[in-house]
Amino acid sequence: MTTNKFVPKRVLRFFIIGICNAAISFGILNLSYYKLHQTKIVSSIIATSCALVFSFIMNRGFVFADKSKKARQQLPSFIIVTITGSLVVLNLVYILSLQLLKGHEHLITDPVKSITTLSLTKSFVDINVSTVIGAVVAMVWNYNGYRWFVFKGKGEYAIEEAIEHTP
Repeated sequence: MTTNKFVPKRVLRFFIIGICNAAISFGILNLSYYKLHQTKIVSSIIATSCALVFSFIMNRGFVFADKSKKARQQLPSFIIVTITGSLVVLNLVYILSLQLLKGHEHLITDPVKSITTLSLTKSFVDINVSTVIGAVVAMVWNYNGYRWFVFKGKGEYAIEEAIEHTP
């Protein structure tokens, strides 16, 4: 078995878990705020906590398949990588992207308007494009942080090996 053969499958699993994680976070955020009538901050904390737990369980068991250590040994590193990705990397890239976009928003708004007739505002482009770029870079950060610092065990390819050896 070559390592390169399985990396795309693992990256795909990471991406799928990321989408599920975002859906869970948004769902719980809205449920907590609109149905349970919590404040925005409390709702955000609840949603983020639930998403973090889901992400840890799925990355440990499904994406990286690493149970070489006890979960309580991996969780602190996981939280540090995640918080660093969310607070530091995402926000730094967001700020840099805002600076790079400044004065160039028309490169996005003009083609969108000519194709769809939608008129996007400069601030809409600034906020959303910068957020997407920051999220992508943070996702790369998290994936590599999890791979290098959190889930380093032998079980990295256990899912593929189990599938290949299933009768």
